[in-house]
Amino acid sequence: MKNTNFLSKLATLVSSSHQRQLLSMMLSGFFLIGGAYILLKPKAPPEKVINLTPEDKMLIYKYREIHGGVLYISVVGEDKKNVTMLNQNGVVWNAKLSLGEGGDRHSTFTDAMSIPRTLHVTWRTEDAEPRENSYGVPNIFHGFEGGTILGDYTVQVASRIPDDVLDFIRKNGSSLLRLKIRLADHGVLVGWDVEEWYNAIGGRTYRYVMPGGDFREPQRENGEVIERGWMIMPDGKKVEMDWTR
Repeated sequence: MKNTNFLSKLATLVSSSHQRQLLSMMLSGFFLIGGAYILLKPKAPPEKVINLTPEDKMLIYKYREIHGGVLYISVVGEDKKNVTMLNQNGVVWNAKLSLGEGGDRHSTFTDAMSIPRTLHVTWRTEDAEPRENSYGVPNIFHGFEGGTILGDYTVQVASRIPDDVLDFIRKNGSSLLRLKIRLADHGVLVGWDVEEWYNAIGGRTYRYVMPGGDFREPQRENGEVIERGWMIMPDGKKVEMDWTR
């Protein structure tokens, strides 16, 4: 729960274009907490981690030098209640009491290896209850149980992000990987792009480049939609959507 609260507080740092520049400091291992910079304690080198599977080794190499990024979780269609997201080890990766269409929940991740290999997502009816924590106390950050399951999907995540996207971030030190999870009535959509910071007339700003995955938000220029958003349907067809974000 402490980790979740920390991420929630950190998410407030990226609420504006100016503040989002602070997020690029993550790539160097720094955070702005209470007006002071702190250095994250480095993790054990991968070669010192035992019992690595071939997939572990592949992902460690694939995500080398990718130290952090931005996570967006959103919904299209009906509101999703009592959402539980489990990673490949059955550990709660994210949990939400309620998610509605038209808004994103964003946070940050500090270690690319925290991106799940697979993500098992469920959402339930309103009578579901929070799981108990290690003290036997119901806690919404531990996911939900009971009620009736309305959605139950497992998707691949980490292996889907192309190597050329990660290569671009490694070559552009101020760029950030954006991982996007969107819950739809027919499944769970995985998307990604790169938040690229650059110098423009009027100051430093950012743009989203190298998009991919199962969906994309509308593209705008000077506030006007120049390309509608789209979503991949269960039959594999790409359908344009009337999304506003």
